[in-house]
Amino acid sequence: MRVVRGGTAASVAVLFGSLVLAGCGADAGDPGDADAANGVSIIADDDGFHGTLMDPPRPRPSLELRTTSGEPFDIGDRPEDEITMLFFGYTHCPDVCPTTMADLSLAHDMLTPEVQDRVQVVFVTEDPARDTPEKLREWLDRFDPEFTGLIGGNEATAAALTELYLPETAQVPAVSDAPAHPHDGDDAHQEYGIDHAGAVYVWGPGDRSIVYTGGTTPEQYAEDLTELAAAG
Repeated sequence: MRVVRGGTAASVAVLFGSLVLAGCGADAGDPGDADAANGVSIIADDDGFHGTLMDPPRPRPSLELRTTSGEPFDIGDRPEDEITMLFFGYTHCPDVCPTTMADLSLAHDMLTPEVQDRVQVVFVTEDPARDTPEKLREWLDRFDPEFTGLIGGNEATAAALTELYLPETAQVPAVSDAPAHPHDGDDAHQEYGIDHAGAVYVWGPGDRSIVYTGGTTPEQYAEDLTELAAAG
């Protein structure tokens, strides 16, 4: 399974493709080389965060999906003081998704109760055919029962990825030596894999938006979340 596939026509999307690849062990390009013509620059200097601070900020995407309990959840319309963490993936992912969610779970546990109450971790599955609401909820509960699971893998999530300059999701042949997955018997999980963005987006007070593209530790996430909470 690869985490991202290809790029898009926009140079900013290409830049983000390289940043996302950093989450899989590839070398990222210089974050300061964003194309100003696209109206987006990336701060890579000493801004106090372990992630990449966007300037101007990227707003929360216009994305309303159903939760694992069937309730509507609008990512673009969240409480002003909420710190929203967003990740796109799928539960059959053999590496990046479980590793990322485990890191976010550990980071969440490190926060004070006051900050924990303001942090909303959102996982959007890009594999609705296999990730039923029940299976997605069961998978997320292994990391944190408070994490929100959304059923994506549709035109709405494709549009949201475009808004965020993230690579599009694509179905690919399964890796033959992928580890067994607890959801399925035999090798049913190996029918196909999903190429998906490996970045974690975070939005917080003060119109801040931060992107994490790999290598961030739970301690670093916790430090940044605490700083975001202190900002408003």
